[in-house]
This record gives sequence, C-alpha cells and structure tokens, in this order.
Amino acid sequence: MTRLSMILLVVICMCMSVSIVIAQEEDAVGGATIKGEVIDLSPEQKPIAGVTVTIVNSATGKEYTVKTDKDGAYEKKGLPAGRYMIGVSKPGYGERVGKPKVVAAGGEIFDRIKMRKKGIAAVDAVQEDIVGGATIKGEVIDLSPEQKPIAGVTVKIVNAATGKEHTVKTDKDGAYEKKGLPAGRYMISVSKPGYGDRVGRPRVVADGGEVFVRIKMRKQENIFTFLMDTFGFLLLSLFIAFILIFTGAEL
Repeated sequence: MTRLSMILLVVICMCMSVSIVIAQEEDAVGGATIKGEVIDLSPEQKPIAGVTVTIVNSATGKEYTVKTDKDGAYEKKGLPAGRYMIGVSKPGYGERVGKPKVVAAGGEIFDRIKMRKKGIAAVDAVQEDIVGGATIKGEVIDLSPEQKPIAGVTVKIVNAATGKEHTVKTDKDGAYEKKGLPAGRYMISVSKPGYGDRVGRPRVVADGGEVFVRIKMRKQENIFTFLMDTFGFLLLSLFIAFILIFTGAEL
C-alpha cells in the first residue's frame, strides 16, 4: 500500500465517524410527526402565536424547534420513533413542559399545551421558592464503568404545572440540589458542552418531601475519543504510531 493510499484510508475513516453522527441527527424521511396547538387559560382558550416549541428526543438529546402559527398550531415531521419531551416558551408567558409523548415510526400524535400569562400576583406567589418546601437532589455521572461524576453540568428543574424553571450546577462530585420547591411534578434536564443533553423521567415530589435523581450523560465522541475510551491511552498511542510509520512520517 502506498503512502498516499494509507493517508486516504485514515482520512476516510475519520470522515465516516463524522458522517455517521451527522446522519443520525438528520430528520428521518417519512418519519413520525408531532403536532398540536398552544392556547391560553382564558375561558375562550385563545390560540397563542409565535410560541417557541422545543421537541427533545429523550434517548438521544436531539432537539427540534418550531414556532406556532397565527392559529397557535405547530408541527414537526420526519422524527425518529421514540419518546419525546415538549416544552413551550414565549416572552410574557410562563414556560411549560408537557407530559412525555411516545410516537411510533410513521405515526402521529397531537399535543395541546396551555400557557399562563405572567404578571398575575397569585401565580407569581405560587412560583416563588417555599421555605421548608420539597427538595430535588441527585448526581450526574458519565457512562464509563467507573461512573465518574461530571462537574459543572447545568441542571434545569421545571415545574410541569406552572412552567417555573429552577437552574443549578453540579459540584466537583457531580452532585446537585434544589430546595424550597412547591409539591408537584417536575421535569429534569441536564446539559454541558461536550456531552449530549439528557431529559430525565418526570418526578413527583410531595410537600416537604425529597427525591434523588441520578442522570447519566454520554460524551459526544469523535474517532479519537472513541478509541481512547474503548482501548485506552496505550493502544491509542500504538494506533497513532502505526499510522505514522506506514505513512513514512518521522517520529
């Protein structure tokens, strides 16, 4: 094998790893559809236009964003089958996260979400932290056999009923904690550069109660981090030396 052929082989292998990731993130042709409408809490249930609808694949962390039209309707086609979380946001309204939705390959689901306008004193009071309220705590770890803690992860804890969002960071031990929460149902999501975003299962916490949630995150890998995680530093070094020798480069 010539030096040029060897170099081309290495480049092709690296490009294949990138193309696989890109292909996984592309919309699936003829895939599933999630559609619905966003309305307010008035007796007339008026549609709300211009709402940002975020649809997140719970398994992969892949995020899709669409906007509601003048009729408050939204639609996202070409989704891979799976479990999705749907969140909505618009300035002047409380953010909301709906119940998890599962859609089959080629299937379709309809999700109606209600939003409440901000500025109502009674609602604001409910959204404030409560002295002696509920606590959600936990840890974020990686997927290695050692389950190493991940520091500096942004943890978002969203009240499913009010849309109130609380944000905390994991410490050096990968631990996080949020106290003073109203009793209710919460969605917990985690994000950090270099890792795939994750959305955990809904959690219900009682007044004065406490729940512990452990979430695992996966590194966003390229060919070299994959080799490092799989074979270790020594074998990765041998792999690089092998390439240099057969391409005629000097060590």
